[in-house]
Amino acid sequence: MATTPTGSGPADLPLPAPPAAPTPPGSPASSTTAPTPPTRFALLNDEPVTDSAADLLGTRRAARQLAGLLVASRASTPFTLAVDAGWGMGKSTLMRLVDAELAQAPEVHTVWFNAWTSTATDALEGLIKSVLMRFDRRVLRRGLQRLSERRALLRAARALTTVAAGPLGVAGLVDELWKSLSVDSQARNEMRGAIGDLVQAWSQTDGLRPRRLLVVFIDDLDRCEEEVVLKVCEAVNVSLDVPGLAFVIGCDRSALAPNGLLRDLSPAASAFSRIRPALAG
Repeated sequence: MATTPTGSGPADLPLPAPPAAPTPPGSPASSTTAPTPPTRFALLNDEPVTDSAADLLGTRRAARQLAGLLVASRASTPFTLAVDAGWGMGKSTLMRLVDAELAQAPEVHTVWFNAWTSTATDALEGLIKSVLMRFDRRVLRRGLQRLSERRALLRAARALTTVAAGPLGVAGLVDELWKSLSVDSQARNEMRGAIGDLVQAWSQTDGLRPRRLLVVFIDDLDRCEEEVVLKVCEAVNVSLDVPGLAFVIGCDRSALAPNGLLRDLSPAASAFSRIRPALAG
């Protein structure tokens, strides 16, 4: 009689599972891990940061300190601060954030001048006009009238006619002032005093508030050709060297050194050795 095997013999061992059938490619179960997303790249611009919320490097702290120094030193004007660093190191960002901090200070005004966009023939005029454009019409009209009183009778009549003919806007008054300030060698020699009178009239307040301060930001000076640098320094150190004005200049001073951009000064530019200290203030 046949019997069925029992117990723990070989008949009790489980049989191996058959191999799984291959899964067709593209099937949801073809992989047990999520696909790796493709690497994506984005270009970064080199525009300066103007909003402290976008300041990822903590530049705002230095900007706040510099702004505080400028405000606290308004009684010591004129002076110049140089933001000295190589290209791409954040000079413009620091200067823009200083400007933003100064906007919160009482009776502090700012103006920007990009020296890189100027030429040797218009750098001096452009910088001085940028400063004059910040003054109100009342100050400009009185300044033009005072200048007319110092000129010859014919020139005075022309200037008085211009003032009385109005209404000239600020730009028109600035153009007339520049013509009077640069009409001849005598006028150019008197330019600093005339601009000083304008700044003094503009900076006066009612006595309960601090005197107005105008901070002039000059950027990209180290990118300019030699003659532009010299004209800007002439304006800062000669024509605009008056109380009420402070300058913040962004430049790489190593590029402006004798072995840099200005290594081959022309004879006409030899005076730069006396002007250059304006960048070291």
